[in-house]
Amino acid sequence: MAYWVDAAPRKWPKPTPPPPPSPIYHDLKEVMPTEEEIARAAEEHTARLQQEIEQALAKKDKDRIEAVFVFLLPELLQVEPARVVDMVAAQKPGESRNRLRDAVARQWVVMDLRSAMDWMKTLEDTDRRAAAKMALTNLRPIDPSQATLLAQELSIDTDEPVERVSAR
Repeated sequence: MAYWVDAAPRKWPKPTPPPPPSPIYHDLKEVMPTEEEIARAAEEHTARLQQEIEQALAKKDKDRIEAVFVFLLPELLQVEPARVVDMVAAQKPGESRNRLRDAVARQWVVMDLRSAMDWMKTLEDTDRRAAAKMALTNLRPIDPSQATLLAQELSIDTDEPVERVSAR
């Protein structure tokens, strides 16, 4: 069996410059938003994200909860983490709070370890331990050294069993 090998490396054409700008200009009838309008829209957007997450938790619809945790929670953690911290604190103790706390710990520890640890330190002992276990479960396979740092910072025994992530 023979294989054909190109002896010379392939040469790609040089990039061409963009065409010159058009000398024809049109007045637009669209209104450009002001800085205040942009800021208000951003605030409304993050408030809407929070509302969607809270509604999903209140209705206890597992599919909707999964969707908001996958799509909305990461965005809210990225743009306004203080809102997420307040949202966790505002939840009444129970299944919904535990789910939200675990999802925040699982996602935030990968996005911003230092901020996630600072948040976990503010939690009460049982919530802190549960959040730390969830964070360790998520972080240990990705970055064991960071997981060890997290365990030391939060005074969690590294020999303590963590949740196993199982394939569904």
